[in-house]
Amino acid sequence: MAGLFTAMLMPLGLLAPPAFADIRPDQQWYLDAMNASGIWKVSKGKGITVAVLDTGVKPIPGLEGRLLPGKSFTSKGPDAHEDTDGHGTEMASLIAGSGAGNSLQGLAPDAKVLPVRTGVKDEFVTSWDKTLVKAIRYAARSDAKIINISQSVGSLDNETYDELQSAIDEANERGKLVFASAGNDGQRTERHYPASMPGVVAVGAVDETGTVADFSNYGPYLVLSAPGDPGGTSVASAIASASAALIWAEHPDWTHHQVLRVMIETTGRSQRGEEPSMYLGHGIVRPAQVLVDGDGDPGPADVSPIFSKYYASLEASRSPSPEDGKGGNEGPPTAKPGKDSEQAVAQGETDGGGPPWTAIGIGAAALVAVAAVVTAVAFRRRAQAQPRY
Repeated sequence: MAGLFTAMLMPLGLLAPPAFADIRPDQQWYLDAMNASGIWKVSKGKGITVAVLDTGVKPIPGLEGRLLPGKSFTSKGPDAHEDTDGHGTEMASLIAGSGAGNSLQGLAPDAKVLPVRTGVKDEFVTSWDKTLVKAIRYAARSDAKIINISQSVGSLDNETYDELQSAIDEANERGKLVFASAGNDGQRTERHYPASMPGVVAVGAVDETGTVADFSNYGPYLVLSAPGDPGGTSVASAIASASAALIWAEHPDWTHHQVLRVMIETTGRSQRGEEPSMYLGHGIVRPAQVLVDGDGDPGPADVSPIFSKYYASLEASRSPSPEDGKGGNEGPPTAKPGKDSEQAVAQGETDGGGPPWTAIGIGAAALVAVAAVVTAVAFRRRAQAQPRY
């Protein structure tokens, strides 16, 4: 009966699907694929704090000296350093873990983690619960430069949507980079929150061959992809956050716009001049291209590579009206659920040419299959691995 109840709630958006994770150290294949040893000679993320909005983060041996006090926003788990589920601790370890005690090795092992507890399980209730809104505002006002949200939900009421968008806007106005998992339903969608909202970098998952993972959601809101099989798009979001921390630590004078721009420019798709797709977004993150090879042009400090039109609309809404001379401070306009936002940069399907995603030598991906619907089950196009040397 409990399983039936959960199945009924998920389509309504009240419960997020499991975020997977539960990845072991021997499954961290991407460390070699991304040339972590070469990256760490240049940057380990020192001086950068990543806020992990999740189930809390336990002070395990691999996170010793890396955890900040943080805060919990759930009455069921009032201590940010407790984690009965383990999901938040895994995300923090994937970002900044030392690997001590057979724990996970973080991609940015010198970064700090700000634990922000939003739930006690890897699912959270929305519509009436504004926990995530409070958590994002807290992270936005902290010293963290990056906010990782490895959780998602498929539906929001208008009030919660507006408040969540306002919190995301504040985070961006304060110069934060916000990453969120695209979701693990394995389907095309334009409504997966907070990932599909303007100002959020939605991250999908790929496997060891550079192929889009079966479970990874896709759609026009997808911005980047990252290793996430096994583990889910939660892992992919954490790896993208860690990649940003590595780059930002080496270039502390860059803005969040510039860090994101070089991340986009150094994906395999971007380097080959290909348009973004709904399956991989702009491509798979490759921080070694920036840190080891010196690729990527940070460009203007005050222009977003993805959300510039959206931010311009916010500024316009706050400018005095030429008709009445009054300011437009009622609040920023937000795209209601179901409306297209600027994050729909990956519209349309691309034929062929998936990205080579690693810095050194593993297979690239090409989008070659066909999406079809059979008895309400969507089978999606996947990127087939091809050797590239």
